[in-house]
Amino acid sequence: MSGPKFDLTINLGHVLTFGGIIVTMIFGWATFDTRLRAVEKTLETATSTLVEQVRQGSAIMALDQRLQRVERITDQR
Repeated sequence: MSGPKFDLTINLGHVLTFGGIIVTMIFGWATFDTRLRAVEKTLETATSTLVEQVRQGSAIMALDQRLQRVERITDQR
């Protein structure tokens, strides 16, 4: 019994298969890159929104403390 035999010729099927693989890889990379950029942009937007909410929360807490001080002062009079 003989082992597997390999044909060392290159035919049109090989070229088309290889070309299809290359085209698929390029298309996949471009699609992935576009999606990754969209995710990065969304993440940047979410981060800036979160930072702004933290700043507003700090400002609200400062206003609340000032209001409590004013209420204590008016209650004492």
